[in-house]
Amino acid sequence: MSFPFEQFIIQAREQNKSLEFIDACLSYGKALEEKELPVIFSLEHLAIQIGIQSVYLRNLIGDGKWDINYEYEHKYKRYNYFKLKKRDGKFREIMAPAKDLKYIQKWILVNILSKYVLADSCKGFRKGISIKDNAKVHENSEVILKVDLLKFYDTITEKRVCSVFKSLGYVSNLAYSFAKITTAKHRESYWKDFDENSKEILNELVDNKPPILPQGAPTSPAISNILATKMDYRFEALSRKLNFRYSRYADDLTFSIKNGGKLPSLKLITTIISDEGFFINSKKTKYMKRGCKQYVTGLTTSNGTNVSKEYRKTITEHIYYCRKYGVNSHLERRKEEFPKYNNIKFHNWLYGHMCFIKSINEKASKKMLEDFNKINWYV
Repeated sequence: MSFPFEQFIIQAREQNKSLEFIDACLSYGKALEEKELPVIFSLEHLAIQIGIQSVYLRNLIGDGKWDINYEYEHKYKRYNYFKLKKRDGKFREIMAPAKDLKYIQKWILVNILSKYVLADSCKGFRKGISIKDNAKVHENSEVILKVDLLKFYDTITEKRVCSVFKSLGYVSNLAYSFAKITTAKHRESYWKDFDENSKEILNELVDNKPPILPQGAPTSPAISNILATKMDYRFEALSRKLNFRYSRYADDLTFSIKNGGKLPSLKLITTIISDEGFFINSKKTKYMKRGCKQYVTGLTTSNGTNVSKEYRKTITEHIYYCRKYGVNSHLERRKEEFPKYNNIKFHNWLYGHMCFIKSINEKASKKMLEDFNKINWYV
């Protein structure tokens, strides 16, 4: 919705606002509108735009006075904390915002963050772009270099998030409020669980434990992409100079060459990443030459983009054994792999994997789906 500038001028004059004040507000508002961003002057104005009461919003971010009509609750307590197991057996702590905070964050995502124009090389968390698009960039490569960013979200602090909203054109106080709404503090135990290498590299973060981007908030992926955009543009410019290919999916950076070209040195890559406020996870740096298995975001790229043969074989075997022995018998045989799974849960798990295969290679999934539909799920 366009901001009513004419009405604003009339009301400002009626309130005896100075010409300098009116001109400054108009300049500020029109700069935001040119970027197709909502014109917002203050936290109270933001509350009106979202459709909530300003005292609630102030209390939510821990910036409000006590009001007997509201339960004062600091924003950092507005998250549900739980852990998800990763492939390496370690755990990732998720901070999922409560329903009311999530609604506000989604408003910010849809109305502000989604308007930002990202680099073409950014493939993660974008509508209509998938891991398949990221992998296709690196098909049939002579060499692929994979670089992982260390504790990607944890390095994006409240201060850095504030700079994002200021760069979009919002006044400092409002940018700071946006940052408080979209960041959170981990529990004390989270920082203690860092391995020694991470503690040494990120010692300042570990010592200060600042509010950071929470994994689980709808705004976090978009904010991380915006903060990494300058880095993406620098690698894109370098790729044109050295004739290599580059893409980024969240914290996974991939470089590759095909038919000549030159990969940048790890030293140069590290310098650029460091300049932009991020850190390399050296344990996950990997070169993959032609003739060896080449993977990009979990997909094989040696002969076009595909799911691996091993992965397809695993899903095909599950379907085969379900048809041969029955679902209950198959789950009993694999109870260590699928503890507490019933027929419905296993049906959804298996169907989800086939849908994923179909999204990458529809031809490979056709026979699987035909056999899947012949399973008797009641035995």
